[in-house]
Amino acid sequence: MSMKHVADLMTRDVAVINRKSDVHELEKLLLERRVHGLPVVNDDGILVGVISQTDLLAWHYNAGVDGAAFYDNSRPHIIDEDAMAGLHLTDIKTAPVEDVMSPMVHCIRADRPIAVAASTMVEERIHRLVVVDETLRVQGVISALDILRAIPGVQELIQPEADVFAEDSNG
Repeated sequence: MSMKHVADLMTRDVAVINRKSDVHELEKLLLERRVHGLPVVNDDGILVGVISQTDLLAWHYNAGVDGAAFYDNSRPHIIDEDAMAGLHLTDIKTAPVEDVMSPMVHCIRADRPIAVAASTMVEERIHRLVVVDETLRVQGVISALDILRAIPGVQELIQPEADVFAEDSNG
């Protein structure tokens, strides 16, 4: 079977998060699902944005609270373990996901050619597209890595993430 359409390569079991959800729910979901970002939907399940780990990091950083010592360049690598020991997630500032998300979403339909997905990613300098139906309900996600894996011979060249990180930590 030759793969010609986004539907052939996309990941279908994609977690989404409601725009009214708390950022702490988002953080938990990102960690549980081991993903870097999520599509954001409204109460009707319509795509309204995307949120990434980078969006979340920027929000924490710009909030000026929530472990600001981690970002204090004057004292790198010094963490007050006594202060951190009594800290609970509920003590940290929070916000609804819609306050942190990006409302600009690059999306594509499942019936579009893979070449269109690839060219969109290259032109927009993005790593993934949210796959939606005609009503903007999330059907899945297609990533640049999904497309690369489909190219004959490339899969053998892609190292597992654990190996890549192991090499980086030793060098």
